[in-house]
Amino acid sequence: MASHTLIFNAHSSSRYSLAALVGSVESDRRMTELSVEAPVEISDKGVERCVANGPTFLAYSVMSTQTDRVYKELKWVRERFGDSVTIIGGGPHASARPLDLLENGFDYAVVGEGERIFPELLWCLMNNKDPLEIPGVIGEATLECPQPRDLEMVNLDDYPPFALGMNIVGPVEVTRGCPYSCKFCCTPFLTGGRVRNRSIDTIVRWLTEAVEKSGFNRTWFLSPNALSYGGRGHKAEPDKLEGLLKAVAKIEGLEEIFFGSFPSEVRPEFVTKPILDMMRGYVANETLQIGLQSSSNRVLKLANRHHTVEEGLAAIARASDAGFVPHVDMIFGLPGETKKELHESIDLCYTLADMGAKTHGHVFMPLPGSAYENKPPGKLDAESRKLLGELSRKKLLTGSWSLQESLAESLSSR
Repeated sequence: MASHTLIFNAHSSSRYSLAALVGSVESDRRMTELSVEAPVEISDKGVERCVANGPTFLAYSVMSTQTDRVYKELKWVRERFGDSVTIIGGGPHASARPLDLLENGFDYAVVGEGERIFPELLWCLMNNKDPLEIPGVIGEATLECPQPRDLEMVNLDDYPPFALGMNIVGPVEVTRGCPYSCKFCCTPFLTGGRVRNRSIDTIVRWLTEAVEKSGFNRTWFLSPNALSYGGRGHKAEPDKLEGLLKAVAKIEGLEEIFFGSFPSEVRPEFVTKPILDMMRGYVANETLQIGLQSSSNRVLKLANRHHTVEEGLAAIARASDAGFVPHVDMIFGLPGETKKELHESIDLCYTLADMGAKTHGHVFMPLPGSAYENKPPGKLDAESRKLLGELSRKKLLTGSWSLQESLAESLSSR
């Protein structure tokens, strides 16, 4: 019988982290005396039951946009259970602002990639060892917080992409890291500029197990730039990409493959006719997620995007010609953007609709860890909101752009 319990909050916005981290715990043979639960909501009775059974750990993967909800819940847990629960935080906000977590009720924060650090932290707590001796673990007695880039990076092949034991499955992360350093994005800070690929053999092994054990019949892939698979991120590797799709397509019982669609994205300059034609023979998705971000070359250059508007429009046209419905990411209110450029970006959304594309709209948020973290939050004027609302009603625009405007203001105020 397990003598310790881990309660990992399974909030919908953290489900990918949950799958990978619980998977890393499941695969650690030292965790036989740890019972794991993953409730969508933390309940009084649930925590009380676990505490009555023995030492209890409560874990969250925290994004910077989630802190209000998480901190409010932690305050309630502390008031109700005091120090009888050890609270652990990881995720993007923990890496960018670890002391913020400690100041708001967490006992420990995990900086950097958690697949190796998180099980090690749990083992130390279960065996009365000092977790602060683990590189990347921050606690009350920590004198200096490390940066994610200074910590050892994980080999994706060493860890499962999801948690089959608890049937917590999700997209398979096939690449991690990005070499482009876009200033609005915190990925370079969190996972570094070196692109790492999960090998085809490992991907096939885990998907085969998912089919056999969980009845998995379709798969999605997770990548900052899906078309970079197999390489170092600066150019496409068509042969390696087709090798992945071909191997996965041979898995008996796996009926559908989704690649290059949400939750992944592709960079415009990687979108070529030969690659699109090749993908058509393997993938089930009708959409292709393309990151354009702005209608202004000046704004794109400021943001360090390394592509032009013209390259973006050419990629969108190619995708449409190949039979995909382009879903185009646009960010409104980027730093340095003028009101005229904002309106031009919104006008471009109408042009995209005429091209057969749909827009996924965002409002710029100053994310901790990004180069733009201290820039003013994105704001929309009345005319912009009206035009975006019209696009949304016509089902030509998706995204939580209205919510993101308030979240951006909240992030900036902190």
